[in-house]
Amino acid sequence: MIERLLRDGVVYALAAMFSRGVAFLLVPIYTRVLSPSQYGALELILTAGMLVTLVVALEVGQGMAREWAEQSDAAQRAALASTALTFTVLAHAAFLAVALAVSAPLTQTLLASPDFTAELRAGLVFIAINAVFLQLQNQFRWDLRVRSYAAVSALYGALTLLLGAWLGRAYGLGGVLWGQALAAGLSCATGLFLLRSQLRPTLDRRQLRLMLRFSLPLVPSGVAIFLSFYVNRLILSAFADLPEVGVLGVGQRVASVATLLIVGLQGALMPLVYRHHHEPGVPAQMARIFEAFVAAAMLACLALTLFARELIGWLVAPEFSAAASLLPWLAPAALLSQMYIFAPGIAIARKTAWQLALTSLSAAVAVALNLLLIPRWGAAGAAAASFAAAALFLLSWVMASQRVYALPLRRRALAATTVVYIGLVCLGQVMDRSNWSVAAILLMKFCAVGTLAAILHASGLPRWRRSIGFGAAERGA
Repeated sequence: MIERLLRDGVVYALAAMFSRGVAFLLVPIYTRVLSPSQYGALELILTAGMLVTLVVALEVGQGMAREWAEQSDAAQRAALASTALTFTVLAHAAFLAVALAVSAPLTQTLLASPDFTAELRAGLVFIAINAVFLQLQNQFRWDLRVRSYAAVSALYGALTLLLGAWLGRAYGLGGVLWGQALAAGLSCATGLFLLRSQLRPTLDRRQLRLMLRFSLPLVPSGVAIFLSFYVNRLILSAFADLPEVGVLGVGQRVASVATLLIVGLQGALMPLVYRHHHEPGVPAQMARIFEAFVAAAMLACLALTLFARELIGWLVAPEFSAAASLLPWLAPAALLSQMYIFAPGIAIARKTAWQLALTSLSAAVAVALNLLLIPRWGAAGAAAASFAAAALFLLSWVMASQRVYALPLRRRALAATTVVYIGLVCLGQVMDRSNWSVAAILLMKFCAVGTLAAILHASGLPRWRRSIGFGAAERGA
Protein backbone atom coordinates (compact mmCIF):
# COMPACT_ATOMS: atom_id res chain seq x y z
CA MET A 1 0.00 0.00 0.00
CA ILE A 2 2.82 2.42 0.80
CA GLU A 3 4.21 2.25 -2.75
CA ARG A 4 0.80 3.16 -4.20
CA LEU A 5 0.38 5.83 -1.53
CA LEU A 6 3.71 7.41 -2.39
CA ARG A 7 3.09 7.23 -6.13
CA ASP A 8 -0.40 8.74 -5.94
CA GLY A 9 0.65 11.05 -3.14
CA VAL A 10 3.31 12.67 -5.33
CA VAL A 11 0.71 13.52 -7.97
CA TYR A 12 -1.76 14.82 -5.38
CA ALA A 13 1.01 16.78 -3.70
CA LEU A 14 2.17 18.43 -6.92
CA ALA A 15 -1.38 19.46 -7.77
CA ALA A 16 -2.06 20.73 -4.28
CA MET A 17 1.28 22.49 -4.05
CA PHE A 18 0.42 24.33 -7.23
CA SER A 19 -3.12 25.26 -6.21
CA ARG A 20 -2.19 26.15 -2.63
CA GLY A 21 0.93 27.85 -3.86
CA VAL A 22 -1.37 30.00 -5.96
CA ALA A 23 -3.44 30.75 -2.86
CA PHE A 24 -0.21 31.74 -1.11
CA LEU A 25 0.75 34.03 -4.00
CA LEU A 26 -2.62 35.71 -3.73
CA VAL A 27 -1.79 36.90 -0.20
CA PRO A 28 0.74 39.58 -1.28
CA ILE A 29 -1.53 40.53 -4.20
CA TYR A 30 -4.72 40.83 -2.17
CA THR A 31 -3.03 42.67 0.71
CA ARG A 32 -1.90 45.28 -1.79
CA VAL A 33 -5.18 45.71 -3.70
CA LEU A 34 -7.48 45.42 -0.68
CA SER A 35 -7.53 47.47 2.49
CA PRO A 36 -7.36 45.64 5.85
CA SER A 37 -11.13 46.12 6.18
CA GLN A 38 -11.79 44.67 2.73
CA TYR A 39 -9.43 41.76 3.41
CA GLY A 40 -11.24 41.13 6.68
CA ALA A 41 -14.56 41.12 4.83
CA LEU A 42 -13.13 38.65 2.30
CA GLU A 43 -12.02 36.33 5.12
CA LEU A 44 -15.47 36.42 6.74
CA ILE A 45 -17.25 35.72 3.45
CA LEU A 46 -14.96 32.78 2.67
CA THR A 47 -15.33 31.50 6.23
CA ALA A 48 -19.10 31.59 5.92
CA GLY A 49 -18.72 29.74 2.63
CA MET A 50 -16.96 26.88 4.39
CA LEU A 51 -19.90 26.50 6.74
CA VAL A 52 -22.38 26.60 3.86
CA THR A 53 -20.45 23.91 1.99
CA LEU A 54 -20.51 21.69 5.06
CA VAL A 55 -24.21 22.04 5.78
CA VAL A 56 -26.25 22.67 2.65
CA ALA A 57 -25.57 19.40 0.79
CA LEU A 58 -25.65 17.38 4.03
CA GLU A 59 -22.10 16.07 3.46
CA VAL A 60 -23.43 13.77 0.73
CA GLY A 61 -19.94 13.66 -0.77
CA GLN A 62 -18.66 11.96 2.38
CA GLY A 63 -21.38 9.34 2.03
CA MET A 64 -20.40 8.75 -1.58
CA ALA A 65 -16.76 8.40 -0.57
CA ARG A 66 -17.52 5.77 2.06
CA GLU A 67 -19.78 3.70 -0.23
CA TRP A 68 -17.64 3.99 -3.36
CA ALA A 69 -15.26 1.15 -2.54
CA GLU A 70 -18.21 -1.08 -1.59
CA GLN A 71 -19.73 -0.83 -5.09
CA SER A 72 -18.16 -3.33 -7.48
CA ASP A 73 -20.48 -2.65 -10.42
CA ALA A 74 -19.64 0.29 -12.71
CA ALA A 75 -23.32 1.15 -13.22
CA GLN A 76 -23.88 1.34 -9.47
CA ARG A 77 -20.88 3.61 -9.05
CA ALA A 78 -22.15 5.86 -11.84
CA ALA A 79 -25.54 6.08 -10.15
CA LEU A 80 -23.85 6.85 -6.83
CA ALA A 81 -21.71 9.65 -8.28
CA SER A 82 -24.54 11.11 -10.39
CA THR A 83 -26.92 11.18 -7.44
CA ALA A 84 -24.37 12.87 -5.19
CA LEU A 85 -23.63 15.55 -7.79
CA THR A 86 -27.30 16.17 -8.64
CA PHE A 87 -28.22 16.49 -4.98
CA THR A 88 -25.33 18.92 -4.43
CA VAL A 89 -26.37 21.10 -7.37
CA LEU A 90 -30.04 21.22 -6.32
CA ALA A 91 -29.24 21.92 -2.68
CA HIS A 92 -26.87 24.79 -3.42
CA ALA A 93 -29.13 26.28 -6.10
CA ALA A 94 -31.94 26.44 -3.55
CA PHE A 95 -29.65 27.97 -0.93
CA LEU A 96 -28.33 30.56 -3.39
CA ALA A 97 -31.83 31.69 -4.35
CA VAL A 98 -32.81 32.21 -0.70
CA ALA A 99 -29.52 33.85 0.31
CA LEU A 100 -29.60 36.34 -2.57
CA ALA A 101 -33.14 37.33 -1.60
CA VAL A 102 -32.02 38.23 1.93
CA SER A 103 -28.51 39.45 1.07
CA ALA A 104 -28.96 42.91 2.62
CA PRO A 105 -29.77 41.76 6.18
CA LEU A 106 -27.29 38.91 5.75
CA THR A 107 -24.54 41.44 5.04
CA GLN A 108 -25.41 43.40 8.16
CA THR A 109 -25.33 40.24 10.26
CA LEU A 110 -22.07 38.84 8.90
CA LEU A 111 -20.06 42.00 8.24
CA ALA A 112 -21.78 44.51 10.54
CA SER A 113 -22.02 46.95 7.64
CA PRO A 114 -24.36 47.42 4.65
CA ASP A 115 -21.45 48.68 2.54
CA PHE A 116 -20.50 45.18 1.35
CA THR A 117 -23.88 43.97 0.09
CA ALA A 118 -22.81 43.77 -3.57
CA GLU A 119 -19.62 41.97 -2.58
CA LEU A 120 -21.54 39.47 -0.46
CA ARG A 121 -23.79 38.64 -3.43
CA ALA A 122 -20.71 37.90 -5.52
CA GLY A 123 -19.42 35.77 -2.66
CA LEU A 124 -22.67 33.79 -2.49
CA VAL A 125 -22.41 32.93 -6.18
CA PHE A 126 -18.83 31.82 -5.68
CA ILE A 127 -19.75 29.68 -2.66
CA ALA A 128 -22.45 27.80 -4.58
CA ILE A 129 -20.33 27.15 -7.68
CA ASN A 130 -17.30 26.21 -5.60
CA ALA A 131 -19.31 23.58 -3.70
CA VAL A 132 -20.19 21.89 -7.00
CA PHE A 133 -16.57 22.02 -8.10
CA LEU A 134 -15.42 20.37 -4.86
CA GLN A 135 -17.86 17.52 -5.44
CA LEU A 136 -16.54 16.99 -8.97
CA GLN A 137 -12.94 17.24 -7.82
CA ASN A 138 -13.46 14.59 -5.16
CA GLN A 139 -15.08 12.30 -7.72
CA PHE A 140 -11.70 12.00 -9.44
CA ARG A 141 -10.10 11.27 -6.11
CA TRP A 142 -12.35 8.39 -5.09
CA ASP A 143 -12.20 6.93 -8.59
CA LEU A 144 -8.37 6.95 -8.21
CA ARG A 145 -8.01 9.14 -11.31
CA VAL A 146 -5.13 11.05 -9.82
CA ARG A 147 -3.96 12.71 -13.04
CA SER A 148 -7.39 14.09 -13.81
CA TYR A 149 -7.67 15.28 -10.22
CA ALA A 150 -4.33 17.04 -10.61
CA ALA A 151 -5.35 18.60 -13.93
CA VAL A 152 -8.60 20.15 -12.71
CA SER A 153 -6.95 21.27 -9.45
CA ALA A 154 -4.16 23.00 -11.34
CA LEU A 155 -6.65 24.61 -13.72
CA TYR A 156 -8.70 25.91 -10.80
CA GLY A 157 -5.61 27.34 -9.12
CA ALA A 158 -4.35 29.03 -12.27
CA LEU A 159 -7.72 30.56 -13.10
CA THR A 160 -8.15 31.79 -9.53
CA LEU A 161 -4.78 33.51 -9.67
CA LEU A 162 -5.34 35.10 -13.06
CA LEU A 163 -9.00 36.09 -12.73
CA GLY A 164 -8.97 36.93 -9.02
CA ALA A 165 -5.88 39.12 -9.29
CA TRP A 166 -6.95 40.76 -12.57
CA LEU A 167 -10.51 41.59 -11.55
CA GLY A 168 -9.39 42.42 -8.00
CA ARG A 169 -7.02 45.10 -9.27
CA ALA A 170 -9.78 46.55 -11.41
CA TYR A 171 -12.81 46.26 -9.10
CA GLY A 172 -11.52 45.61 -5.59
CA LEU A 173 -13.20 43.08 -3.31
CA GLY A 174 -16.14 42.51 -5.67
CA GLY A 175 -13.72 41.78 -8.50
CA VAL A 176 -11.83 39.26 -6.37
CA LEU A 177 -15.01 37.34 -5.59
CA TRP A 178 -16.38 37.43 -9.14
CA GLY A 179 -12.99 36.29 -10.42
CA GLN A 180 -13.03 33.32 -8.07
CA ALA A 181 -16.61 32.49 -9.05
CA LEU A 182 -15.67 32.52 -12.73
CA ALA A 183 -12.63 30.33 -12.03
CA ALA A 184 -14.80 27.80 -10.18
CA GLY A 185 -17.38 27.80 -13.00
CA LEU A 186 -14.82 27.14 -15.73
CA SER A 187 -13.25 24.39 -13.62
CA CYS A 188 -16.68 22.81 -13.10
CA ALA A 189 -17.23 22.74 -16.85
CA THR A 190 -13.88 21.00 -17.32
CA GLY A 191 -14.64 18.44 -14.61
CA LEU A 192 -18.02 17.65 -16.13
CA PHE A 193 -16.42 17.12 -19.52
CA LEU A 194 -13.82 14.71 -18.13
CA LEU A 195 -16.48 12.80 -16.18
CA ARG A 196 -19.08 12.84 -18.97
CA SER A 197 -19.12 9.04 -19.32
CA GLN A 198 -19.77 8.57 -15.60
CA LEU A 199 -22.25 11.31 -14.73
CA ARG A 200 -25.81 11.97 -15.77
CA PRO A 201 -28.62 14.13 -14.32
CA THR A 202 -30.31 11.59 -12.11
CA LEU A 203 -31.37 11.23 -8.47
CA ASP A 204 -31.46 7.61 -7.36
CA ARG A 205 -33.44 7.61 -4.11
CA ARG A 206 -32.01 4.33 -2.89
CA GLN A 207 -28.44 5.50 -3.43
CA LEU A 208 -29.24 8.86 -1.87
CA ARG A 209 -30.64 7.21 1.27
CA LEU A 210 -27.56 5.00 1.45
CA MET A 211 -25.21 7.98 1.30
CA LEU A 212 -27.22 10.17 3.68
CA ARG A 213 -27.43 7.36 6.23
CA PHE A 214 -23.66 7.69 6.59
CA SER A 215 -23.28 11.42 5.96
CA LEU A 216 -26.12 12.95 8.01
CA PRO A 217 -24.42 12.31 11.37
CA LEU A 218 -21.33 13.97 9.90
CA VAL A 219 -23.13 17.30 9.37
CA PRO A 220 -23.17 18.34 13.03
CA SER A 221 -19.69 16.88 13.30
CA GLY A 222 -18.56 19.03 10.38
CA VAL A 223 -20.14 22.09 11.96
CA ALA A 224 -18.29 21.29 15.17
CA ILE A 225 -15.00 21.04 13.28
CA PHE A 226 -15.77 24.35 11.61
CA LEU A 227 -16.40 25.97 14.98
CA SER A 228 -13.18 24.50 16.34
CA PHE A 229 -10.95 26.03 13.68
CA TYR A 230 -12.83 29.00 12.15
CA VAL A 231 -15.12 30.43 14.83
CA ASN A 232 -12.18 32.62 15.89
CA ARG A 233 -12.77 34.92 12.90
CA LEU A 234 -16.44 35.35 13.70
CA ILE A 235 -15.83 36.02 17.40
CA LEU A 236 -12.92 38.34 16.59
CA SER A 237 -15.15 40.36 14.27
CA ALA A 238 -17.66 40.76 17.12
CA PHE A 239 -15.07 41.97 19.67
CA ALA A 240 -12.66 43.79 17.37
CA ASP A 241 -12.98 45.10 13.81
CA LEU A 242 -12.52 43.99 10.22
CA PRO A 243 -8.84 45.08 9.97
CA GLU A 244 -7.90 42.78 12.86
CA VAL A 245 -9.83 39.96 11.20
CA GLY A 246 -7.76 40.70 8.12
CA VAL A 247 -4.50 40.37 10.11
CA LEU A 248 -5.64 37.02 11.53
CA GLY A 249 -6.64 35.91 8.02
CA VAL A 250 -3.19 36.77 6.65
CA GLY A 251 -1.57 34.83 9.49
CA GLN A 252 -3.69 31.79 8.76
CA ARG A 253 -2.99 31.97 5.02
CA VAL A 254 0.76 32.10 5.60
CA ALA A 255 0.56 29.34 8.23
CA SER A 256 -1.27 27.17 5.72
CA VAL A 257 2.04 26.80 3.86
CA ALA A 258 2.79 24.08 6.41
CA THR A 259 -0.18 22.06 5.15
CA LEU A 260 1.61 21.54 1.84
CA LEU A 261 3.29 18.66 3.68
CA ILE A 262 0.00 16.82 4.02
CA VAL A 263 -1.97 17.65 0.88
CA GLY A 264 -0.62 14.77 -1.19
CA LEU A 265 -1.28 12.31 1.60
CA GLN A 266 -4.80 13.69 2.10
CA GLY A 267 -5.65 12.93 -1.49
CA ALA A 268 -4.09 9.48 -1.65
CA LEU A 269 -4.31 7.99 1.83
CA MET A 270 -8.00 7.47 2.63
CA PRO A 271 -9.01 5.75 -0.63
CA LEU A 272 -6.18 3.25 -0.07
CA VAL A 273 -7.01 2.80 3.61
CA TYR A 274 -10.65 2.01 2.81
CA ARG A 275 -9.49 -0.65 0.34
CA HIS A 276 -6.64 -2.24 2.30
CA HIS A 277 -7.28 -1.64 6.00
CA HIS A 278 -8.12 -5.31 6.62
CA GLU A 279 -4.76 -6.55 5.29
CA PRO A 280 -2.08 -7.61 7.81
CA GLY A 281 0.78 -5.18 8.21
CA VAL A 282 -1.18 -2.09 7.19
CA PRO A 283 -1.43 -0.71 10.79
CA ALA A 284 2.37 -0.90 11.11
CA GLN A 285 2.80 0.90 7.80
CA MET A 286 0.32 3.58 8.89
CA ALA A 287 2.25 4.08 12.13
CA ARG A 288 5.53 4.61 10.27
CA ILE A 289 3.84 7.09 7.93
CA PHE A 290 2.38 8.96 10.90
CA GLU A 291 5.72 9.18 12.69
CA ALA A 292 7.59 10.32 9.60
CA PHE A 293 4.99 12.99 8.99
CA VAL A 294 5.25 14.25 12.57
CA ALA A 295 8.99 14.70 12.08
CA ALA A 296 8.49 16.68 8.86
CA ALA A 297 5.70 18.74 10.43
CA MET A 298 7.87 19.76 13.39
CA LEU A 299 10.63 20.96 11.07
CA ALA A 300 8.23 22.92 8.87
CA CYS A 301 6.43 24.55 11.80
CA LEU A 302 9.67 25.47 13.53
CA ALA A 303 11.03 27.09 10.37
CA LEU A 304 7.82 29.07 9.84
CA THR A 305 7.81 30.16 13.48
CA LEU A 306 11.45 31.19 13.71
CA PHE A 307 11.47 33.12 10.43
CA ALA A 308 7.95 34.57 10.79
CA ARG A 309 9.05 38.21 11.02
CA GLU A 310 11.26 37.97 7.97
CA LEU A 311 8.65 36.09 5.92
CA ILE A 312 5.72 38.36 6.79
CA GLY A 313 7.81 41.48 6.26
CA TRP A 314 8.78 40.33 2.79
CA LEU A 315 5.40 38.94 1.80
CA VAL A 316 2.64 41.37 2.75
CA ALA A 317 1.90 45.05 2.97
CA PRO A 318 3.10 46.80 6.17
CA GLU A 319 -0.49 47.12 7.44
CA PHE A 320 -0.54 43.35 8.00
CA SER A 321 2.88 42.95 9.70
CA ALA A 322 1.28 42.03 13.06
CA ALA A 323 0.46 38.63 11.54
CA ALA A 324 4.06 37.52 12.23
CA SER A 325 3.41 37.18 15.97
CA LEU A 326 0.55 34.75 15.28
CA LEU A 327 2.52 32.12 13.35
CA PRO A 328 3.91 30.24 16.40
CA TRP A 329 0.29 29.31 17.19
CA LEU A 330 -1.22 29.13 13.72
CA ALA A 331 1.42 27.03 11.93
CA PRO A 332 1.10 23.95 14.19
CA ALA A 333 -2.66 24.48 14.45
CA ALA A 334 -2.99 24.25 10.67
CA LEU A 335 -1.32 20.84 10.62
CA LEU A 336 -2.81 19.43 13.82
CA SER A 337 -6.29 20.05 12.48
CA GLN A 338 -5.55 17.88 9.42
CA MET A 339 -3.55 15.02 10.92
CA TYR A 340 -6.57 12.96 11.97
CA ILE A 341 -6.31 11.16 8.62
CA PHE A 342 -3.41 9.16 10.05
CA ALA A 343 -5.75 7.61 12.63
CA PRO A 344 -8.47 6.10 10.41
CA GLY A 345 -10.10 3.77 12.93
CA ILE A 346 -13.21 5.89 13.46
CA ALA A 347 -13.99 6.06 9.74
CA ILE A 348 -13.16 2.38 9.17
CA ALA A 349 -15.45 1.29 12.01
CA ARG A 350 -18.17 3.77 10.91
CA LYS A 351 -18.19 5.27 14.40
CA THR A 352 -19.90 8.48 13.33
CA ALA A 353 -21.33 8.98 16.83
CA TRP A 354 -17.79 9.01 18.21
CA GLN A 355 -16.79 11.55 15.58
CA LEU A 356 -19.68 13.79 16.57
CA ALA A 357 -18.78 13.56 20.26
CA LEU A 358 -15.11 14.37 19.68
CA THR A 359 -15.72 17.26 17.32
CA SER A 360 -18.41 18.67 19.61
CA LEU A 361 -15.99 18.60 22.53
CA SER A 362 -13.33 20.37 20.45
CA ALA A 363 -15.86 22.96 19.27
CA ALA A 364 -17.04 23.70 22.80
CA VAL A 365 -13.46 24.20 23.96
CA ALA A 366 -12.69 26.40 20.93
CA VAL A 367 -15.71 28.65 21.48
CA ALA A 368 -14.99 28.95 25.21
CA LEU A 369 -11.30 29.76 24.67
CA ASN A 370 -12.03 32.30 21.94
CA LEU A 371 -14.61 34.04 24.12
CA LEU A 372 -12.10 34.07 26.98
CA LEU A 373 -8.94 35.08 25.10
CA ILE A 374 -10.09 37.36 22.28
CA PRO A 375 -11.45 40.17 24.50
CA ARG A 376 -8.06 40.26 26.26
CA TRP A 377 -5.57 39.71 23.45
CA GLY A 378 -7.48 40.11 20.19
CA ALA A 379 -6.01 38.24 17.23
CA ALA A 380 -3.26 36.71 19.42
CA GLY A 381 -5.95 35.20 21.66
CA ALA A 382 -7.75 33.82 18.60
CA ALA A 383 -4.50 32.20 17.38
CA ALA A 384 -3.77 30.61 20.76
CA ALA A 385 -7.34 29.28 20.98
CA SER A 386 -6.98 27.74 17.51
CA PHE A 387 -3.86 25.88 18.56
CA ALA A 388 -5.41 24.58 21.78
CA ALA A 389 -8.55 23.36 20.00
CA ALA A 390 -6.54 21.66 17.23
CA ALA A 391 -4.26 19.90 19.73
CA LEU A 392 -7.21 18.68 21.79
CA PHE A 393 -9.03 17.47 18.69
CA LEU A 394 -6.08 15.46 17.36
CA LEU A 395 -5.17 13.94 20.72
CA SER A 396 -8.73 12.83 21.47
CA TRP A 397 -9.21 11.56 17.90
CA VAL A 398 -6.05 9.42 17.98
CA MET A 399 -6.94 7.98 21.40
CA ALA A 400 -10.42 6.99 20.20
CA SER A 401 -9.17 5.62 16.89
CA GLN A 402 -6.60 3.46 18.65
CA ARG A 403 -9.42 1.63 20.44
CA VAL A 404 -10.85 0.22 17.20
CA TYR A 405 -7.85 0.21 14.85
CA ALA A 406 -4.64 0.34 16.84
CA LEU A 407 -1.42 1.60 15.27
CA PRO A 408 1.90 0.64 16.88
CA LEU A 409 3.07 4.21 17.55
CA ARG A 410 6.26 4.95 19.46
CA ARG A 411 4.79 7.31 22.03
CA ARG A 412 7.97 8.05 23.97
CA ALA A 413 9.83 9.22 20.88
CA LEU A 414 6.88 11.36 19.82
CA ALA A 415 6.58 12.93 23.28
CA ALA A 416 10.31 13.59 23.64
CA THR A 417 10.69 15.29 20.27
CA THR A 418 7.57 17.39 20.97
CA VAL A 419 9.21 18.71 24.16
CA VAL A 420 12.34 19.62 22.18
CA TYR A 421 10.22 21.40 19.56
CA ILE A 422 8.43 23.50 22.20
CA GLY A 423 11.75 24.45 23.77
CA LEU A 424 13.16 25.63 20.44
CA VAL A 425 10.03 27.67 19.71
CA CYS A 426 10.41 29.41 23.08
CA LEU A 427 14.09 30.04 22.31
CA GLY A 428 13.04 31.67 19.04
CA GLN A 429 10.75 34.07 20.90
CA VAL A 430 13.66 35.04 23.16
CA MET A 431 15.85 35.68 20.11
CA ASP A 432 13.26 37.95 18.50
CA ARG A 433 13.10 40.06 21.67
CA SER A 434 16.89 40.29 22.08
CA ASN A 435 19.22 43.10 21.07
CA TRP A 436 21.53 40.84 19.09
CA SER A 437 22.54 41.68 15.55
CA VAL A 438 20.36 40.53 12.67
CA ALA A 439 23.12 38.25 11.38
CA ALA A 440 23.58 36.59 14.78
CA ILE A 441 19.83 36.02 15.18
CA LEU A 442 19.51 34.50 11.71
CA LEU A 443 22.49 32.21 12.34
CA MET A 444 21.00 31.00 15.63
CA LYS A 445 17.65 30.36 13.98
CA PHE A 446 19.26 28.20 11.30
CA CYS A 447 21.15 26.34 14.04
CA ALA A 448 17.90 25.74 15.92
CA VAL A 449 16.28 24.18 12.84
CA GLY A 450 19.38 22.06 12.27
CA THR A 451 19.35 20.93 15.90
CA LEU A 452 15.77 19.76 15.64
CA ALA A 453 16.55 17.93 12.39
CA ALA A 454 19.44 16.09 14.05
CA ILE A 455 17.35 15.13 17.08
CA LEU A 456 14.52 13.88 14.90
CA HIS A 457 16.93 11.79 12.87
CA ALA A 458 18.41 10.32 16.05
CA SER A 459 14.91 9.47 17.32
CA GLY A 460 14.29 7.30 14.25
CA LEU A 461 10.85 8.76 13.57
CA PRO A 462 11.36 9.41 9.83
CA ARG A 463 11.77 5.75 8.85
CA TRP A 464 10.49 5.91 5.25
CA ARG A 465 12.99 3.40 3.89
CA ARG A 466 12.16 0.81 6.51
CA SER A 467 8.44 1.36 5.94
CA ILE A 468 8.71 0.76 2.22
CA GLY A 469 10.81 -2.33 2.76
CA PHE A 470 8.17 -3.71 5.07
CA GLY A 471 5.51 -3.21 2.39
CA ALA A 472 7.64 -5.01 -0.18
CA ALA A 473 8.28 -7.90 2.20
CA GLU A 474 4.60 -8.20 2.89
CA ARG A 475 3.80 -8.48 -0.81
CA GLY A 476 6.49 -11.10 -1.27
CA ALA A 477 5.04 -13.11 1.57
